[in-house]
Amino acid sequence: MITKMGNKIGEGGCSEIFEWENANQIIKLARDNTDYHAMKQEYDNSRMAWENGLSVPQPIALVDMEGRPGIVFERIYGETMMERFVKKAMERGDEEEASTEHGEYNDIRLTAQVLSEIHNKPGLRMPSQREAIKNSINSVDYLSKDEKAAVISLLEDLPVKNQLCHGDPNPRNMLLRNGKAVVIDWMNASIGNPEADLAEYIIMFRYAILPDYYPKEITSHLDSNREAIINAFVEEYTRLAGITSNEIDAWIAPIAARKLSADGISEEEKILLIHEIRRRLQEQKD
Repeated sequence: MITKMGNKIGEGGCSEIFEWENANQIIKLARDNTDYHAMKQEYDNSRMAWENGLSVPQPIALVDMEGRPGIVFERIYGETMMERFVKKAMERGDEEEASTEHGEYNDIRLTAQVLSEIHNKPGLRMPSQREAIKNSINSVDYLSKDEKAAVISLLEDLPVKNQLCHGDPNPRNMLLRNGKAVVIDWMNASIGNPEADLAEYIIMFRYAILPDYYPKEITSHLDSNREAIINAFVEEYTRLAGITSNEIDAWIAPIAARKLSADGISEEEKILLIHEIRRRLQEQKD
């Protein structure tokens, strides 16, 4: 039996994850770059999602561990979608790139399905997505004042919706448990447009630069399958919710600009995002 905090079992850009009290709980402790307000926001968002029947870990308590805010959660036993992606890439080795047929991309389709379920929960009391995006864009140092204004203008011209959005639907935030996707890390959840979540997912797969510690087989597999993964994801989401690739594409520049404020992506990846933003802004001028 674990008494209070046990072994470290995971980490991210904003937190560290430890075993907690028993085998069915974990504690997520904030790093120095994350304050009590952010952890409370995640706790409140997670509780609201859980109470509304979404596939999320149960949030149990907001706690303080020697000055570090933390959240005790139900422990989810399962592989993340990223772990599954890596495992499949290593098993495939040097084979030709996978086809989207014959169930090759079932995890991608499961991701689209669980996001569709999230987006079908309107009217919850959560922060404004649009205001959060604007604040993030204005905080970045990678774009000029005029470029920020131009991207925000694009954002303001987009239709306004009031649906629940996760805010960070990356493969590390989705675990597979008994064939069902469970979504963690609700710190950035908001009310707004599902297209923002979808654009976030597309940008991750299109521009992600994997860390050097990944074997070359993983990077090669990702590079060979980026657009096929995106196509499978969009195709499944469109089947479920009717949102088209063109509607999602209109959100790429604002979401790419927001991602420039993230601590968890490399400078190399940010350069790719800057080029994409500037290309789209130039197309608007032309």
